[in-house]
Amino acid sequence: MTNLEVLDDYCFGQFLECIHQLTGITIAATRKTMVQGRLRKRIRALCLPTYISYLDFVRSSKEEQENFIDLVTTNETSFFRTPRIWEYIEKRFLPKWFEAHKNEVFLAWSSASSSGEEAHSLGILCQAFKENNKDFRYKIVGTDISQEMVTMCKRGEYSGRSIESFRVSRPGLFSAYMESVESSFVVKEEVRSYIHFHKHNLFNSFKDDCLFDLVLCRNVLIYFTPSDQESVLIKILERAKKSSILIIGESESLSHIRTGFNHMEPLIYSVDSR
Repeated sequence: MTNLEVLDDYCFGQFLECIHQLTGITIAATRKTMVQGRLRKRIRALCLPTYISYLDFVRSSKEEQENFIDLVTTNETSFFRTPRIWEYIEKRFLPKWFEAHKNEVFLAWSSASSSGEEAHSLGILCQAFKENNKDFRYKIVGTDISQEMVTMCKRGEYSGRSIESFRVSRPGLFSAYMESVESSFVVKEEVRSYIHFHKHNLFNSFKDDCLFDLVLCRNVLIYFTPSDQESVLIKILERAKKSSILIIGESESLSHIRTGFNHMEPLIYSVDSR
């Protein structure tokens, strides 16, 4: 017999603390209905009687913490989201970078990859650039806190609205780098082979010692408090080259916090070289 109709304020507050401890995400107190709805199905599947019993289970089980993170994180993205950002990368940033670094490998980090459309969008642009500039070499790293999302990223298989928007907005790139698989589409291997996905929490230091030329940290900072945003950006700065670019989401700004980045134009920042 379960009692899941009411998530009391105390238990909800404990869940919010647990979410912040595991992910750094701060969920507003007004989102109780959303949290309750996402947890209820999982609790029933586990045949647990109450929300507090599930909270105790999450705290005691590393394995269940993975499921919990997948439940409470929001993963919404699309191919070539915010078109002017991709136009900047394609028409201005990549040509300028290549002109100045012809003997180097272009390294980019999609730091909150969600289901992978962002990293694959960048990979497609890089591969298209490589077709016209044979000496161009690139590597893209995609990370996300959700193991479920990382697994989806590695498949590179998509369907629905995201695919339809891509097909309409970038028909040439779509036909060149996507292939039909039954009722969905998959990013071609020639692009996927240059992209490496793994799980990563943005509050932790990046494990590899590589430095990136471009970092995409889009539509994730809005889920953090200002102090947590600073912590994340410090970790990103550790892995940014002196000449690198940081791109954030359309609902985000760094003007209210201290960072090591200089504003260049809306959503685009450079590393502070001082």
